[in-house]
Amino acid sequence: MPASYVFVQKQDKHTWVNRLLFGTLLLFPFIAFFLWMLYEDLLKPEMLIRILADASFPPAFVLALIAAIAFDDVAKIFYRSASLYIDDVGVRLKLPPKSRWAILGFLEKDIAWTELKDATYVERFQLIQLRPQSGARFLNIRLKDWQLQNTGSNLNSGNAEPDLLAVFRELKILDKYPANTQLVEANFDLTKHPATKKLLFGIAILIAYSFVDTMLQHEEYAFFHLHYFLPHIAFGATFAVVLVGLMFKASKREFIPRSNVVGLAILSGLVLGVTSYVGGIRVNQLVGGPLLEARYHRDASCLNLLPEDKSLPVVEYPYHARKYWCSKNIDEVLTVKVRKGLFGLYQFDLSEQNQAIGHFKKS
Repeated sequence: MPASYVFVQKQDKHTWVNRLLFGTLLLFPFIAFFLWMLYEDLLKPEMLIRILADASFPPAFVLALIAAIAFDDVAKIFYRSASLYIDDVGVRLKLPPKSRWAILGFLEKDIAWTELKDATYVERFQLIQLRPQSGARFLNIRLKDWQLQNTGSNLNSGNAEPDLLAVFRELKILDKYPANTQLVEANFDLTKHPATKKLLFGIAILIAYSFVDTMLQHEEYAFFHLHYFLPHIAFGATFAVVLVGLMFKASKREFIPRSNVVGLAILSGLVLGVTSYVGGIRVNQLVGGPLLEARYHRDASCLNLLPEDKSLPVVEYPYHARKYWCSKNIDEVLTVKVRKGLFGLYQFDLSEQNQAIGHFKKS
């Protein structure tokens, strides 16, 4: 075996594309949030301009965003310039002796095999992770990122992934040291186990139903109170507990990592709770009382519609609808469609009112 195998980073032809995608991915949630606030009239354009012109801008999250993008660029520069040295002593990730990027030396790694706590090959992600006992930061090595530089080695330099993996196998590193159990569990493929595959399919169906029915639905619950949420929370929690038992039973036949069982149970409980909430509105339409037209009046704050029949619920509106309701006379009779469903849970059909508010905002 040669004294040292040397690997260098593959040249990425799409560096600027990846950088643009990374920046867009980080910026998108903030842009979407501001666009939503502008659309809902919660933020005026002139107010946004004042925020941008304020001397205290940008706030902390924008600075953190810029720092994240900058650090990602620094890391890319380092890895493009550094080499990966592997021999029977250890592994070193370091810059060439006279590199112009010597200032990035703090990113270098030097891990001796005798210092290793565990070494894990995650086949699913084509990743090798090395964790030292000292508690120092672990080293993640993605096989597809590195190519062999040693021209005199007996490895096949035409295939970069087998070359890097072959070195670790030749040194028996993956055999001498235990694997990180958390990474082993992460390597578990949920789409291949019979039980988890069926569960994922069921979750996908429930999410699709909730999304489609929410788009098609004209009615909504009258309140967002605990009284309205509690049955669906209890339903989702009960299902999650039952699912844990079923998954552990299935795990005895074919292994499922414990963390995956718990994670899937929590996810399934949340999805089923949301689906139950959405489906509950449909159930009330089918077996609840009739949809009646009731007489309402706006209150002095222009944020609530008060019923003439005190047994009916109040209609609460967000602040962005205030101007529309203030355009109505306080004595004007407003017709609201109300349905009393199971267990005394009321729901409204406010599609006409919401459409009128939309037209008012546009005009």
